[in-house]
Amino acid sequence: MVKCRRGLRSSPWRVLGGPNSADPKIDFADTVEEALAQATRRMGAETLLVGSRRTEPAERHLGVYEVIVEGETLPTHDASPHIPVRAKAEITHPSGADRGSSCDEGDLELIRREIKSLRDLLARCAVRMAPVLPPELLPLGVRLSTADFSPTLVESLLHSSARRLTSDGAALKESKLQQALFSEISSRLRVDPELGAPGGRRKVVAFAGPAGSGKTSTLVKLAIRFGVVQHSPTLIISADTYRVAAADQLRTYSAILGVNCEIVETPSGLSRVLEEHRSKETVLIDLPGMGPREPELMHEWAPVLAHPDIDVHLVMPATMRCADLARTVGRFEPLRPAHLIFTHLDETACYGGVLSLAMETGRPVSFLCSGQSIPEDIEPATRAALLRLIGAEPLAAATAA
Repeated sequence: MVKCRRGLRSSPWRVLGGPNSADPKIDFADTVEEALAQATRRMGAETLLVGSRRTEPAERHLGVYEVIVEGETLPTHDASPHIPVRAKAEITHPSGADRGSSCDEGDLELIRREIKSLRDLLARCAVRMAPVLPPELLPLGVRLSTADFSPTLVESLLHSSARRLTSDGAALKESKLQQALFSEISSRLRVDPELGAPGGRRKVVAFAGPAGSGKTSTLVKLAIRFGVVQHSPTLIISADTYRVAAADQLRTYSAILGVNCEIVETPSGLSRVLEEHRSKETVLIDLPGMGPREPELMHEWAPVLAHPDIDVHLVMPATMRCADLARTVGRFEPLRPAHLIFTHLDETACYGGVLSLAMETGRPVSFLCSGQSIPEDIEPATRAALLRLIGAEPLAAATAA
């Protein structure tokens, strides 16, 4: 049996022992398994694997990997060639203690504790936890950081949760801590599952967002909900003439739904179509996907979308990281989006980014999309639905009630 040695690192190398000593030695081979197998044949079943690394370019001719082993070299009459061996430095555990025992359950438990300690340390650095913050909140900080909440928001949420507990005089139990945290998150979330500008005589909605965010499928789902189901005279406008077959896709959907569809190529063309179809109660506009290298496209469409009757919804995929979501929202500021729509919720289990976006921008979330099925995979945004994304089921149920 070949045992593994854990937690070792090398000190500066020095030559030790002779060819039959138990000091660390180096074998070269094209794979770690090959080198270890040859070392075991030469040194016996008690051979210890100390470590391995890719060889330096100057030694690449000896093998792809350099494998460090320990054990007694057995006498052999085998004349077959073997991988050259050279003396290796003395290797010790960082603490100075010998940790060469075989991997067992005790070792695994120690590894788990060390990993947890490192996670706690990283979380403390990430949230910049102040000394006055109760240490019992640290596990919640780890949880938020792991879920991709923004570091500044994590710090703010923890401090506000601590103030809630202080004002309530509640004991710092885990259930109380979670309740305070989820209540704080709930208080910062805004939802508004409606279309159209407040006070407008009709619903004129433009869907903006990066390419691939799901704008077109979201538009069709809402066309069914607010147009077909409510028997509202509806118009679909495609301004996405940059993506191949995007306009044809909307034409097909419009024909299936029995609603009119217009294609525009310029902002002035959009203004003209809106004026021609003043009688339509619901107008849904599919804007082109705008990438970070197309700022001129953003500023080209911004003036016409600034009309007070146009409600801009920014469609953002939940699969984006928190930092990328923040940068993307910043790029779309010229369009002055009033609402957020989160899509691709079924493609991730990490929702801190989208919730951070909603809380930090202060914009209400209008709809949540969790798949491509039309019209099923969309639901109006509620605080309860958003809280369920982070496992706050009890508070979500109370909020829904």
